Amino acid sequence: MATVADTTAAQSKALSGTPPRRLPQHISAQQAILFTVLVMYAVFSLAPFVFSILASFRTDAQIGSANPLSLILQPATFANYQAVFFNPNAELPFLRFILNSLIYASVTAALNVVLGAMAGYAFGRMNFPGKNFLFAVTLGVLMIPGYLILIPKFLVANSLGLTDNYWALIIPGAVTPISVVLMTQFLKTLPRELEESAMIDGASRLRIFWQVIFPLIRPAMITVAIFQFQGAWNDFAWPLVVMSNPNNYTLTLGLTAFKTEHFEQFGLLLAGATVNIAPLVVVFFVFQRYFMRGAATSGLAGR
Repeated sequence: MATVADTTAAQSKALSGTPPRRLPQHISAQQAILFTVLVMYAVFSLAPFVFSILASFRTDAQIGSANPLSLILQPATFANYQAVFFNPNAELPFLRFILNSLIYASVTAALNVVLGAMAGYAFGRMNFPGKNFLFAVTLGVLMIPGYLILIPKFLVANSLGLTDNYWALIIPGAVTPISVVLMTQFLKTLPRELEESAMIDGASRLRIFWQVIFPLIRPAMITVAIFQFQGAWNDFAWPLVVMSNPNNYTLTLGLTAFKTEHFEQFGLLLAGATVNIAPLVVVFFVFQRYFMRGAATSGLAGR
């Protein structure tokens, strides 16, 4: 039986305007089916990665005899990673491969952010002769397969002496069409009053871009940086064409040579593959919030 104090407290809570606790809503059959399909898709998508990571901590004998569905490591070993990072074979310097990939991916990502933002500002915020034609050409380049222009691009790089060095990787990837398109679409969503007020104060176009517009496009910047970092990190064909010295190999190219030498040592190969995907996973989850926002708003412009 409720006491007078409990009754008074309930009346006070009702008079204070506190909304009542909502009961959980029932899930419809359509939502349940969609949720089940998504869970199954996630399981089948993540299972190979989970197996690869777990198998990288096992010996070759354990990999051959263990149940693929087993999540228990008995016992876990770091010998594969020690052999990968401290490979006595000087012809395959794994740490140098990682450094080369980091330089390639980081520098091209930074250049795509800056140069892509500048090109996007011109397409999205300025009017000049041939603007629509040039933007259409930029969109058209997206439809051309990269392998189709691989040989012409190599011939140009070779004639300029840009082979077997960092510049051979960085200059061709300094700005990509997808970076320009994403920046253009995002910049179209910003209100033009920002520029007009700055122009009234006498600011130049360059100052408006760097001090007014550039700080506002962080979601698009992170989206472009992630796209380019991932593309450069996973790039295989272009480094294969322009690099001949093993010391200049990127990680993907070095893993291929590593696979050729250790094709029967599955633990070593899976450890190398895990090292290859680890930076991409870390970068995506750290910047996931900005990436989703930039990807969602880059296609909202109606102009």
